[in-house]
Amino acid sequence: MRVDLTDVDRLRALWAEHRRCQTLEARAAARRTLTHDRVQAWGGEPALADLLLIDPVEVHPPLTAAHIAALAGRVGEPSAASDAPEAPLSSEHTRALAEAAIVPAHPVVRAAHVYAECARVLDELNGPPRNVSEGAPYRILPWVLASLVLQRADHPPLLPDPRAPAPRTRVGLTEAEHFAELVSHFSRLVTEALRAEIGWGPRVEPVPAAPVPPLSAVTRRRVLSYVRSRGVPVELILRALDPRARATVTSGDAGSDAGIAPRALLTPGAAHWWARLDLEVGEAFLSLYVVVQDVGRPPSGVLAVTANARLTTTDGVREVLEMSGSDSVTVMPSDCVDDRWPQVRDLVDEAVSRSMNELTRS
Repeated sequence: MRVDLTDVDRLRALWAEHRRCQTLEARAAARRTLTHDRVQAWGGEPALADLLLIDPVEVHPPLTAAHIAALAGRVGEPSAASDAPEAPLSSEHTRALAEAAIVPAHPVVRAAHVYAECARVLDELNGPPRNVSEGAPYRILPWVLASLVLQRADHPPLLPDPRAPAPRTRVGLTEAEHFAELVSHFSRLVTEALRAEIGWGPRVEPVPAAPVPPLSAVTRRRVLSYVRSRGVPVELILRALDPRARATVTSGDAGSDAGIAPRALLTPGAAHWWARLDLEVGEAFLSLYVVVQDVGRPPSGVLAVTANARLTTTDGVREVLEMSGSDSVTVMPSDCVDDRWPQVRDLVDEAVSRSMNELTRS
């Protein structure tokens, strides 16, 4: 948990430096766009996106008990029973949540605390919600309060990831262990949000060719080497299914990236390099891209390692690798490759595993 919080603080320092060259209006537009896109991804309405946001141009009210009660009235929570309306929060509940929102702790820890307290109160009042759509947040109000807590501490809003839901209490897990899981999960979401705001911008022409920084060069070489090492055993496994199966590895850069999904590039037009693992079994063909990319324009020094895959069958072409944004690996300028390599290796292994599963099921 401490490592995750340290990563948040290090990336936030780079985020703060990067945004100094942007106007307040540009920063607000980026945040609004990113938030509305994320809410739309899990089926939420634009009004919910507005609830998650604090306008940086306007003075925002403190999270008092009265303000929390007003927010609760605007949030439509999924009911535990279709014929029973949600029980309202009492003044005692809203006062307790207002106190939770100002506990002296790291902003991510404070956000996790108010989230956990709000979710607990709502479940005690109404029972667990039913019929929550896949990918949607378990409850809305806890996310709203956690998001506002973070923004009041000059952090990006907390955006639910439809492919990485917040951890729930499990049998055998103590309350402290569950809270530590929640803090680590929120840390990854905040890291993703910071990286997204650094990388946000209009789609523009590619950046002119420039010398490749040492960290980028070493990272992409090591990624390519590891992807090649995974190709050999994967081909052996596939040949057990089809003796003609093939696994080949190629690489390229921004000038030869046909096939990379646009959503895989965090900063349009920024420098990036890819290693591609092509898997062919029968009439099915899958291309897995592992991408090392600059984040931000001008480059912030931050790198992101992401993965996406495209499957081609007789039915057509489709994107098949639904990894969460928080699964991507952030490499910071002060890192060396060894610092992040376990995370990069796990990302590649998970991407290969999911790609193999999709290919063999097609």
